[in-house]
Amino acid sequence: MIYLKTIFSAPNEIKYLKLNLREAFNHIDKFVICEFNRTHIGAERELIFERYLKQFTDEERDKIIYIGADISSQVAFAKTDSNLAHKNEQLMRGYFSSQMNLKGEDIVFSVDADEIIYGQHYEKIMGKLGFFNRAVQLPLHQFFYRINYLWENNKFIAPTVCKVKYYKNKYPAQWRYAGKLYPESVGCHFSWCLTIDEMITKLGMYSHHSDYGHIANREILEAAVTNKTYPFDPSVDFRIKVLDLYKDTQYYPKEIYNMLDEFRGVME
Repeated sequence: MIYLKTIFSAPNEIKYLKLNLREAFNHIDKFVICEFNRTHIGAERELIFERYLKQFTDEERDKIIYIGADISSQVAFAKTDSNLAHKNEQLMRGYFSSQMNLKGEDIVFSVDADEIIYGQHYEKIMGKLGFFNRAVQLPLHQFFYRINYLWENNKFIAPTVCKVKYYKNKYPAQWRYAGKLYPESVGCHFSWCLTIDEMITKLGMYSHHSDYGHIANREILEAAVTNKTYPFDPSVDFRIKVLDLYKDTQYYPKEIYNMLDEFRGVME
């Protein structure tokens, strides 16, 4: 079996889940979507994904395995401790493996919601697994703030594809940052491609809250997007190239062109 696995945490991610599934549809058996009743910092949240199932077609719903989990007893309160928050995050990334009857030869593509793998690369990537110690780490083009703002001097490397046996007897595991590096970019990371309200919400709940919660300020964030600056760390070399969605098509998943109306709020 071939699985694409991700985590759902906010309504703005639905369009990315749809895009990922549509790109992967002919190359995977199931799309595993995990949702938790706690945020990365341990705060309570409601399980809401099933409210959005009607946005997927019948065929798409048939591919989805939804895991909605109560992990209250397993997470730590981590609002002021990024190390604890990252442990909570690791639990969430690996939780699915405790809930499924996975076999050693099964293949898992493990991505966050805003990390989209190009459909045309799935078969080539899986072809490398036998040579790369059963795991491959996937580089993605890094976008920031807007889906046509390419961070041109940053190649994002985090998603992992592996055979399940790669993580045998390792729980919880990140299912991330592991394996031999694939030689080319195979998708897009639409990082912080959010409205200002969505950014403020994310800053209040994600694993870097204790580091960056102080920039959850509308004026700071609006200025960052307008001026294409990086308030998370002003010392970072942050070079944005504004792409033309209709000319620079090589950077984008093919299926995004059937969904552009859903991305209007995060494109220039």
